[in-house]
Amino acid sequence: MNNKTVKIWLLLLICAAPALASAAGSNGDPDTIRGWEAAAPADPNEPEVNWLDDSHAYATDQAQAVTQWMDEYFGEPNYELEAAESLLRLDFTTEWDEQDHINNNVRLRGKIQVPRISKRLNLVFSDDEGDELDADQNERNRSDGFGLLYRVSEGEHSRFDLTMGINWNRVRPGVRYRYQGALSDVSTYRFTQRLQYDNENGGFATSQIELNRVLSENTLLRWNNRAVYGEETDGTEWVSRLSLFQRHKTVNRNRQMGISYFGAVNGVTDPDYVKNYRLGVLFRRQVYRKYLFLEVEPAYNYRKENEDAKRQFAWSIALRLQIALERDLTRKKNRNKKKHPEEDAIGQTSGADLPGAQGSDYPSAAASRVTAGDL
Repeated sequence: MNNKTVKIWLLLLICAAPALASAAGSNGDPDTIRGWEAAAPADPNEPEVNWLDDSHAYATDQAQAVTQWMDEYFGEPNYELEAAESLLRLDFTTEWDEQDHINNNVRLRGKIQVPRISKRLNLVFSDDEGDELDADQNERNRSDGFGLLYRVSEGEHSRFDLTMGINWNRVRPGVRYRYQGALSDVSTYRFTQRLQYDNENGGFATSQIELNRVLSENTLLRWNNRAVYGEETDGTEWVSRLSLFQRHKTVNRNRQMGISYFGAVNGVTDPDYVKNYRLGVLFRRQVYRKYLFLEVEPAYNYRKENEDAKRQFAWSIALRLQIALERDLTRKKNRNKKKHPEEDAIGQTSGADLPGAQGSDYPSAAASRVTAGDL
């Protein structure tokens, strides 16, 4: 074969190459050859990911992880209501109040999934409101029944639920909408709106806004505000609470301790007056077992029973033992030990390892818990 013949064959191959590639591709896509798909060309206007972007992503994940740890450890109602699986807490509380003396109560709260009926349906205990702020003891005892919560839809930022509160001869159908997101890499917000109807008290609406700011890897500042307005309310019944959450290591590294410093104020608009100013601190830690929690909550109140009453100071202190019925806290014989025994069952890992720490704006409902079959 002479040089002229070789050149002719090379020219023919060059001309036929595009057609051969097209025939070999899938669905006639010229960028696809035998299952291989060409990468999309880079956008020349898109900035390159550098150390600054990585640092920002890391800081955001850490902030989300701290927020979730506080929600989970302190048992925030919003967290419990939207937890991925079942979660129950049994509280035994003794409270001494300078005005009301000693009160004892037992309370079951949390939720259980009922997957045999629907994966979207949950049985909610004690607090059918789900969004209480606990400004004082009266707030904690507002509802004492159970309810049903059905998740209609859930997106990256929002969630919509149907609710049904049941308390003896009272029923309370309603709807609940939540929207949450990030204001910055260390700040988040959460808005919750509920519309409900009570067969005794008529219709009412509950609005709540929550703002969070992570101050450090162990400190979270939270500002909660709630307003309730209905046919039988005293105008608008409102609560505002500012809390500083901290987590601390104890001598026993298998146990964590949480401290919440708080100031709360609640009142009504018809007649217009403030019912109570409240300052206090909550100490919470695991004792004996990881599913047992002990709380001590001293507080100082400046109350007014009604519009015409004289405002009075009153000390109060609550002692609470809580049993957490959660899968991660169960203790079984011959259970496989963790690789890092010093890690605690709640919030023990680094922020990036916590459930929901990656890829969510506010992971307050991301952690997995006990299933109904485990209870």
